[in-house]
Amino acid sequence: MNRLADFPRCRTLILVGALAGCASPSGASSDTGSDDGSSDPCVPGQTMGCMCDDGSPGARTCDNGGFFGECVCQGGAESSASGSESGGPGDESSSASDGSSSSGSASDGTAGGSETGAPTDPVFDDFERVELGPNWRVWFPQPPNDVQVAILDESDLGMLPGPQGFFVVTWMATTFAADQFSEATIPEDVTDGWIHQVAVRWRIADGARYGFGYGSDPGQVDQYQTWYFKYDGVPGPETRWIATTPAAQEPAPGDTLRIEVEGFTLRGYFNDALVLEATDTDPSKIADGEPGMAARWATGNQATQQPAKVWESWSGGSR
Repeated sequence: MNRLADFPRCRTLILVGALAGCASPSGASSDTGSDDGSSDPCVPGQTMGCMCDDGSPGARTCDNGGFFGECVCQGGAESSASGSESGGPGDESSSASDGSSSSGSASDGTAGGSETGAPTDPVFDDFERVELGPNWRVWFPQPPNDVQVAILDESDLGMLPGPQGFFVVTWMATTFAADQFSEATIPEDVTDGWIHQVAVRWRIADGARYGFGYGSDPGQVDQYQTWYFKYDGVPGPETRWIATTPAAQEPAPGDTLRIEVEGFTLRGYFNDALVLEATDTDPSKIADGEPGMAARWATGNQATQQPAKVWESWSGGSR
């Protein structure tokens, strides 16, 4: 069974665009708490955090009139509607500490996402909006080609035409534990010819990450048609193939890849089945970082001629 579809339904989730109420065991939907009467202007569709009476987080969404509505709480809790907005209306992209950029919020306000630094996890993103939004960092391509990483048809993450055919993104809006997971599903109408990789512990100091995927690059003979763990994102001579195992079944449309890290032990799952497990013992091992995704043309980084869909949805969080 797809792990994304099997998400715990009564666990607090951060949803990009809104914080959805969780149904009670009886099937009743969550209550809507009282509004604090804020008249702050906002962009329709934008969200801001608020606090419910039981201490749980909630969210308020900007209505079509340009004002925040009532606080929507989890599990039927009434709201005190306190709390502050994570950023002002219309916040645009910001620069990362190493000079790379994170994607800006959508012009229609639909891609704001959850409160930055909110403590709840896991996070789920279905990319059903116009733009990627500020919750994600685009680490490659570097500007100005980072704009190639985009949401296509308001449904899937991929790349627009341009000189690059490879991208790396990480979720930066929430701080997760060092033991974490990253999981993503391939679209049913995925563009053929891509290698898909889910990653954990992207390390800001040098860009190193633990990646899990399937080797469909015929130029990488030793890793071709294998599941792999790779110490990736660093200069070529420093990359390491931590472990591989032969596999004839290549990921297909609708399939899900998942990587987990516990201590320095990595586990890779394909459609909920464990296919690879290994422990990194190298001195360069990664202690902490952000989860995310990467992808490239199977024949190597090259120009993207037409829009290419790569990922349908993603989830990540602490283990």
